[in-house]
Amino acid sequence: MSASSKPAVESLGIVKGHYECHSLDESLSVLSELLALETVDRRAKEATLKHPNTDWLLVVHESGPDVEDKPFRNHYGVRVTNNAEVDRAYKYLMGRKNELGLKKVVMRNERSGSYSVFFVEPGGNYWEIESYQHRHEAGLPYDVSYPWVKRLGEEQFPGRGYIPQAFTHGTIECNDWQSSVNFYTEGLGMEMITHVATPKPHNIKHPSEPWYVVSLEVPERSRKYLGQLQRFTIAVATPAKLAEARCNLLARRSEFGITELGEILSRPAGQSFLLCDLNRNWWEIECAQY
Repeated sequence: MSASSKPAVESLGIVKGHYECHSLDESLSVLSELLALETVDRRAKEATLKHPNTDWLLVVHESGPDVEDKPFRNHYGVRVTNNAEVDRAYKYLMGRKNELGLKKVVMRNERSGSYSVFFVEPGGNYWEIESYQHRHEAGLPYDVSYPWVKRLGEEQFPGRGYIPQAFTHGTIECNDWQSSVNFYTEGLGMEMITHVATPKPHNIKHPSEPWYVVSLEVPERSRKYLGQLQRFTIAVATPAKLAEARCNLLARRSEFGITELGEILSRPAGQSFLLCDLNRNWWEIECAQY
């Protein structure tokens, strides 16, 4: 953050992730069975899910059978306690792959201490089941490696051989890391951190929260651009702060490279506006109270 400016959005944190799927009935049953996500609200074409150990929410939108599957670099992830649980998760996923309609199940080589298995649920979205065991053993703080207060027990998620202890992250793509960091920090009021040694911190995070969004720098030719239903929601405290955030973003639109900036809309649950950033990723700024 430059000394002469403050963030355009006075953020309270990232409160929701969003994604679209083919069918709510197909996707929700799998997300509950494999990831311990619970449905806390269900409507005709939309459901809100929550993990019992995580405050942020996942909003799943049903878009029908013709919606395209999402790319690997736009996935969400949960974390387990150790690497052995990842191995057992892989075995469980493979054993139920056909029954649950999983499109892919792939073990990934350990990356700087992160060990994981990926799968694609029937709605066309990638998920990661990940362990930070070796990152913690290498010195990553406990509360970063294990971002939960109280562990879930076998009785709460029995019979799988692994327990998703937290819903930890989502991912997006960016074209230019430095310009993107300017938007994430001075625009959205986030901080950039890393869980490994790198000159380019790539995890977008609010200082008060453990969950984060990974921003992966990729060449323009490799990008697959997604729509408004694939977005993250950032909360502000009041309607006045929401209006101020939009005014600030409009005034600094050229600096941040914002490609679209919507009007403030009112809904029964609150007010919000959408914006499309320099990488053509969608964000929502929301005040959920009047």
